[in-house]
Amino acid sequence: MQGSRFWATPEFLAGITSGLLLSIAGAPSPVGFLAYGALVPVLLVLFHPRQLREARPLRLKLLILSFGLSHHLSELYWLLQLDPAATMKYRWLFLPMGLALLALYMTVFDGIVFWLSARLRRRYHEQAIWWFPIIWVVVEWLEGSGELGFPWMRLAMTQLHYLPVLQLAGIFGELGISWLVAVTNVLIALTWLSLRGEFPRLGRAVLYRWWALVALLLLYGVTLVYGTHTMQALETPVGPGEGLRVGVIQGNVSLMDKFDPARRDSTFIPFTRLSEEAADDGARLVVWPETAVPLDVLRAPRYLMRLQELVESKKIYLLTGFPEREVESDGSLLRYNSSLLMDDAGAVRARYRKMHLLPFGERMPFQRIFPFLGKLDFGQAEWDPGPERTIFEVDGYRFANLICFESIFSGPSRDAVRKGAEILVNMSNDGWFGNTLGPYQHGLMGVMRSAENRVPTVRCSNNGICFFVLASGRVVDQTRLQERTYIVRTLHPSATSSPYTRWGELPLALFLLFQAITLAFVSRRPH
Repeated sequence: MQGSRFWATPEFLAGITSGLLLSIAGAPSPVGFLAYGALVPVLLVLFHPRQLREARPLRLKLLILSFGLSHHLSELYWLLQLDPAATMKYRWLFLPMGLALLALYMTVFDGIVFWLSARLRRRYHEQAIWWFPIIWVVVEWLEGSGELGFPWMRLAMTQLHYLPVLQLAGIFGELGISWLVAVTNVLIALTWLSLRGEFPRLGRAVLYRWWALVALLLLYGVTLVYGTHTMQALETPVGPGEGLRVGVIQGNVSLMDKFDPARRDSTFIPFTRLSEEAADDGARLVVWPETAVPLDVLRAPRYLMRLQELVESKKIYLLTGFPEREVESDGSLLRYNSSLLMDDAGAVRARYRKMHLLPFGERMPFQRIFPFLGKLDFGQAEWDPGPERTIFEVDGYRFANLICFESIFSGPSRDAVRKGAEILVNMSNDGWFGNTLGPYQHGLMGVMRSAENRVPTVRCSNNGICFFVLASGRVVDQTRLQERTYIVRTLHPSATSSPYTRWGELPLALFLLFQAITLAFVSRRPH
């Protein structure tokens, strides 16, 4: 490093600082405001006018690796504590290796952001800082796309506790909030530079000393006024309906017992008893978690009868996850991660088969192109993807089921609401993650789906966490990890759909395009 130790370089120190600050600010942390300045250290390394004037070399690889690895390893450390019941061979090898590979994979996208920023600074010098929020959002979109899409804990997830800010998701989606946080970092960095008399020029106009601070205050002033008004409107029940009373069952069944045929009653007994208590508390729809019934209940009359006895005796509807099998006409066996809705007369009304499967955990990716990948065994479940999304209905209220991993994506939820779902139900089995931040990170990402589509969400997980989300994105009645309990609440569907539900990412894409065109015209290359 040209005579200097790498750990003492500005790139390494900035990368480590920004990466760790972002991890600390992420959900479920109550200090999400740290994200507003978390990226400032790397922005100053990339775009500081004095460094550019003096033509100091940029150690780009060091900046990328120090930021990406410090951020993603600290954010996903809990993968090392995956429950021993997980069906994984050589876990002592694959867990550390899997964490390292996943962190490196996510760091690639950070590298794209910083590499593009470095390329633009060659052209526009310090003025290139204005492009940073656009680049960040576009790369976040890429990270969540395709068969390996993994939009885990985006920048927007630092804002879950700030409900007025969260309302922007109803217009621009989750990525719109990521843009807001990214541009806030830019404005704070520019305010710092202005205090030191080094504010960069944009085009031929000199940006005055306090311009960035004023812009920041105006941006958040408008956001808070709009968000507060929208939040209050969404949390005021409208319409003549009494709402749907939903019970969520957190059975806290040991994963070691759950899939042991000799211990199946360890699942059915606690879930049945808690369901009866929820029904006595007024629940009309009772929700069990992903694979709460640990066998194909449609092919097991004895256990199907137990479910029927429950719903008939308590006059409830039951939504539960279960592993489903289907034999094709050619004799091939298809396996689905499914859910079914049973009505109060014991009839199965509808089923849903999970469509978006977890790569490597539930299915090896790219099997359509390379079928032999399905024969590799790393302990993955090897489910088959379902064909279509199901809209369930109870007493005139329509809802859709998102199973586990599907809740971290905007697309499945938006698709369900566009097809008529008034409530989203996310069932999962996060017991694999133990008593770590994993279940909180996973569960709370589903909160964004309510904020985007302005519909209530029901979250149900075997070992926790379970909760309800109002249409505004407010989390209520949250359970603790690894407790055996139930929660009941009456949910009222929202009266109107959100702009994001109607138009998706189009408003944000047009806004970013307008911003990019404007920057291309007003920015100028230094002579």
